[in-house]
Amino acid sequence: MRRELAYPLVCFDLDGTLVDDTVFIWQTLHDQLATDKAARHEAHRQYFAKQITYKQWFERDLELFVRAGATEGHIRAILKTLRPMPGAHQLLNELKQRGHILAVVSGSLDIVVDELFGDFEFDHLLINRIHFDEKGRITGGTHTPYDFEGKARGIKMLAQKEDLPLSATAFIGDNDNDRWAAEAAGLSIAFNCKSDALRQTCDVEVSSKDLIALLPILEGTVKNAWRA
Repeated sequence: MRRELAYPLVCFDLDGTLVDDTVFIWQTLHDQLATDKAARHEAHRQYFAKQITYKQWFERDLELFVRAGATEGHIRAILKTLRPMPGAHQLLNELKQRGHILAVVSGSLDIVVDELFGDFEFDHLLINRIHFDEKGRITGGTHTPYDFEGKARGIKMLAQKEDLPLSATAFIGDNDNDRWAAEAAGLSIAFNCKSDALRQTCDVEVSSKDLIALLPILEGTVKNAWRA
């Protein structure tokens, strides 16, 4: 069945794409947990100045969560205020029934997927992970190497793993850190787009904030010049 699909491998960004009510979950959590703003902004500055690695930035964010007293329960309570993007579950279930391989390639957190899409089984999750102990305390985490420029590497890795050419992959994202993935994928879709750079990179832009609009595009029936 997958041989008949134009884009057998479909990769999604998470925050702002599959998940509504947030732009970046890290920002949402920092704001709601009232972490140290100065320390948070300094870590952000140092990462983009290439003074610290992505791993170090990830670890500093977790340290700020811990210092703010955050537990798994606190984080899940915040996530319960968020909603899946309109049409998200319907789209994912339809694509799964068609036989697509579905992946999340995101700098977000695994607990977001668990909380909002816990009843859906993705084939691949390339995402940051927080570790908790039996009392829900944060004990550390595992950073993803597949954010920013790494998103392109992630898509290439998944295509190779599934024995597919890059031309058989699709990526859906909404923000500036998705543009590398958009350049790598065979079909790139800007959805709920907040970045001119991504908009200019993608083959397709969907302005309707309903993921069901992606169904005909992922069938391969809509050409690159198409705009929803």
